[in-house]
Order: sequence, then structure tokens, then C-alpha cells
Amino acid sequence: MNNNTIFISGAASGIGLATARHFYKKGYWVAMADINMVQLTQATEIWDRTRIRLFQLDVCDVSQVQRAMAKFCAEHNDCLAILLNNAGILEIGPFEAVSIEQHQRTLNINVNGVMNLCHAAWPYLKNHGNSTVINMSSASSDYGVPELASYSASKFAVKALTEALELEWKKHGISVCDVMPPFVATNMLTSQQNSAKVLHRLGVNITAQDVVAVIDKQVRRPKTHRTVSVFYGILHRLSNVSPAFINRLVMKWLSR
Repeated sequence: MNNNTIFISGAASGIGLATARHFYKKGYWVAMADINMVQLTQATEIWDRTRIRLFQLDVCDVSQVQRAMAKFCAEHNDCLAILLNNAGILEIGPFEAVSIEQHQRTLNINVNGVMNLCHAAWPYLKNHGNSTVINMSSASSDYGVPELASYSASKFAVKALTEALELEWKKHGISVCDVMPPFVATNMLTSQQNSAKVLHRLGVNITAQDVVAVIDKQVRRPKTHRTVSVFYGILHRLSNVSPAFINRLVMKWLSR
């Protein structure tokens, strides 16, 4: 049994893959889950297969989530050290131009997917005694972002879930926290057919490696909310102390 275990959703590319590579190099036993098994397999072709487990996983399917979690943790004395809820999707565009099915899919993956994994991982995190849940939130959880309405709403929900579980699970030796990056230069963003005005204002200057560095900090020193980049960190702190109408004016200017 090895206590250095991590389960990562959305692990086939972007932040998930970069995080898996980081902890793999640190000697962790890594469970990598993604709906795209072909991409997951190709990305890990030269990795030591004795230290990774690959799962084709739809995070919205509760039974799939439970089976994958149980299978991985069974190899490690029914314990899990770290859960990274990274799976998520984004569709940029005016609210009415995006199909209602796509809005619902965004909420299902980004919110229900996180809840499904947290719920399935609970007994294994508790058995470990000093475990960490890291949820991928976003700068979009500070104020509703035009042209990213359902994505922004989903990250508000993730932020709230993080805060609730941080208080609930502390007594069980489980730290729950999130990571809040602004726009990150990954395929999820670059593959978008549309762009939001706020993107042009703020730019896309964050890489997956920048986010991984903050995830590593959350493992070593969990903090309920941890931002990515100095610039956004300042904006986030200001938004927490500014009156609501000021935050609205700032978002209005950023998205005009």
C-alpha cells in the first residue's frame, strides 16, 4: 500500500494531464480518468504502467464513478490521499445562442461531476486520515461573466460546494479547497468557435503549468480558495472587499 495516491478527472489533456505528469514524476500512484480513453492512452504511452491506472469515465455517470474510485482505492488499502476534480467543459457565446442542451451539459459535468466524485471518494479520503480534495473553480466565480453564463454559474456552484465541504469534512481529516485560475491557454479555450469580450480585455496569459504549481501548493498547504497569477489575485481580493455595484461596473467594462 502506498499513501501517495491521487485520482484526477479530465486527465487526458490540459491541466489534468499536466497535473498527472507532475505527481507521476513525484512518485505518486496516479489514477487518470477521462471520457476520451484513446487520448488518455496515447498521452501516457511511455509512462510506467505499474504506477498509473487509466479509466474511461463519464463523471455524470454515478455508477461509473463509484466503480472507478473503488477499483483504484482497493489497490491502496481503501485509501485516497488526493482527489482533483478537474473535468469540465466550456461553451462561449451569448446565452440565447447556446443551446439549452449545452447549458445543461455544462452544469451537469462541471457541477454534478464534482459532486459525484466527492461523494464516491468520501470513504477512501476519510480512511486516509490526512487527505485533500482540490476542485477546479475559476475567476468566473467572482462575478457572473457575460457570454460565459452557464460556465460562470457552474463555477459559483463549485466554489460554494468547496466552502461547505471544507467545514463539514475538516473533522474527518479531509482538507477541501479549490484553485481559481483566470483564462488558461489549454485546448478547452483554444478550441472555442466564439470568443468573449472579457477574453480580449484580460488576455490569456496563464499556462497549465502555472495552474499545476498552485495545485501543488494546495496539496502541501491547503487554503480554501487559492488564485492563479498575481494580477488576478489582486483583482480577486479587491472584489471581496468592493461593494457589489463596483464589481458589476468592472465586469460591465471588461465585457463591453
